[in-house]
Amino acid sequence: MNKNIEDYIFRKDNFLDKEYCEKSISELKICEWTKHELYTQNSVLPMQYTDPKVGELIQSGVVGSELQEKVENINELIIGKVTTVLREYIDKLDFIWFTDWEGFSSIKFIRYLPGQEMTVHCDLIHSMFDGVRKGIPILSMIGHLNDDYEGGETYFFDDKNGEKVDTKQGDLLIFPSSFLYPHYVTPVTKGVRYSYVSWVW
Repeated sequence: MNKNIEDYIFRKDNFLDKEYCEKSISELKICEWTKHELYTQNSVLPMQYTDPKVGELIQSGVVGSELQEKVENINELIIGKVTTVLREYIDKLDFIWFTDWEGFSSIKFIRYLPGQEMTVHCDLIHSMFDGVRKGIPILSMIGHLNDDYEGGETYFFDDKNGEKVDTKQGDLLIFPSSFLYPHYVTPVTKGVRYSYVSWVW
């Protein structure tokens, strides 16, 4: 087993092709975006709050009915392709015993306008486990729909001397959702960044 935690960050180049990314962005552009809620654990109870600096999101199931089918179609195609890439990720690590995931969360699409960012955090997400399912995600996935913007770079680990992970349009990142993998997105300085996230549980 590799003891270098950087080696558990996996990039799948061209997971989605350029044409599909462009089509997805054109459909997402006409959707209504909402403020991204952040989750924090205080000493009394969990809290959710919004930060105007943080990117906005669209989630399957919360867009207007006239756009719901389009967003669901994008969601289904991405999730349909993910299983093969997860197998590639696990094979690369030689974890033949790791086959016990249950499923994936629905896609959240995130838009970063100039000045918006994602502050440093780890993906110990509770909100997707507030019903029958209990627990936290085991793997995180971040996909990139475009790269024609400036800033908006993905970093892992320390928020002052983090490790930048280069990505381009169509790429997909997979990494453990553990506290060992804090990550953040630097402020977008020009253009608009479109990405999506999902979690394996």
